[in-house]
Amino acid sequence: MGLALLCFGIFLFLLVFAVPLGHAMAAAGVIVMAADGINAMGAVQRIFAGINSISLIAVPFFILSGLLMEGGNISKGIVDFARAFFGHIRGGLGHVCVVSCMIFAAVSGSAMATALAFSNLLSPAMKEDGYETEFIAGLQACGGTLGPIIPPSILMIMYSSYAGISVASLFMAGIIPGLLMGVGLMVCCYRYAKRRNIPLLPKITGKERMKIVGKSIWALLMPVIIIGGTMAGFCSPSEAGMVACLYGLVVGMVVYKGLRFRDLPKLFGRAAITSSTVLILMGLANMMGYMLARLNFASIIADFFSSFTDSAILVFLIIVVFLLLLGMVMESNAATVIFAPVLYPIANAFGIDAIQFALVVVICECIAQITPPVGALLSATASIQGVPLQSTIKHVIPMLVAQCIVLLLVVFIPPLSTWLPSVLVG
Repeated sequence: MGLALLCFGIFLFLLVFAVPLGHAMAAAGVIVMAADGINAMGAVQRIFAGINSISLIAVPFFILSGLLMEGGNISKGIVDFARAFFGHIRGGLGHVCVVSCMIFAAVSGSAMATALAFSNLLSPAMKEDGYETEFIAGLQACGGTLGPIIPPSILMIMYSSYAGISVASLFMAGIIPGLLMGVGLMVCCYRYAKRRNIPLLPKITGKERMKIVGKSIWALLMPVIIIGGTMAGFCSPSEAGMVACLYGLVVGMVVYKGLRFRDLPKLFGRAAITSSTVLILMGLANMMGYMLARLNFASIIADFFSSFTDSAILVFLIIVVFLLLLGMVMESNAATVIFAPVLYPIANAFGIDAIQFALVVVICECIAQITPPVGALLSATASIQGVPLQSTIKHVIPMLVAQCIVLLLVVFIPPLSTWLPSVLVG
């Protein structure tokens, strides 16, 4: 027990003093390994084991597919489609932003990529229509949280590699809650536009709408390939990511003509750097997570919970609060890798469904990316829009409430996350 608490304590202590996340995880893991009599080679082996998973092949492919989609003008096709069907509703461009993020989420699997994908396309028009810059930054950040919830999802792939849960099941579990969160954000956009009396956009005729759908169909087929191929069992998530990359490359170069051969080295380089960052953090987090598991940290926490309650719902809610607080100060990928091996045995001990619990973990980590003091998504979108982070908070709070309502619905109504996997995956 002493070493487990020491490991966790060292990690938190270093984070408080602004030590980089990877360094903090490495230091905590190595120090406690040495204290437990494990040599340095053991640390190297645990780092390698953290990324030595066949399911993780999907990570770089989904990252690359998102970059190809953005660089190949495929994102513009998504925006045009969303505007044709939702632009005329009160808060039209806000709805277009949310729906575009939902569709893009079905390709990239990344919160940050989803949040930033439509900044240049939508921000100027939204400002011209009367949307405050602070609201735009908050909406784009909240839209980004849909990236890892609506499949595919890098976070889900990472979780499944440690918890031994089917990736396809996790993907299907995220569809209904992801759509509900999107609807919640659209309600916030409607209320904001009504309060500020933002003018309605002209309604597009049926003929024009069909013309736009025809032009956008190539962009819309990309998420269909990933989700449809996985659901139908034609390909694994990794294979779907590979096909999406090839499809994005061809469509971006031949159909939308946004990609050129000279652009590819830069895109491949960005994908490699982003993937490497994710995988390095996973390796280091696995070393620390291994030590916490080896030292029975999960049993310590489970015994602590059992000492004052036997209610699964109460334990579930405590874990939700812990994850939301943790996400405020810690990168979501690392938090998932470190605490998934610790928390899912606790959930299992209290009879919480594995798929439901996994999805709640993912949602918590996504929501936490828009909450200060770190708020990685909100910091990024505020920086791009050129506004102070604190000025966006008042606009984010209603969206955060909407997302937390969906989170609680998933906690209290298991079929929201378990029904689709049971029907489509089995």
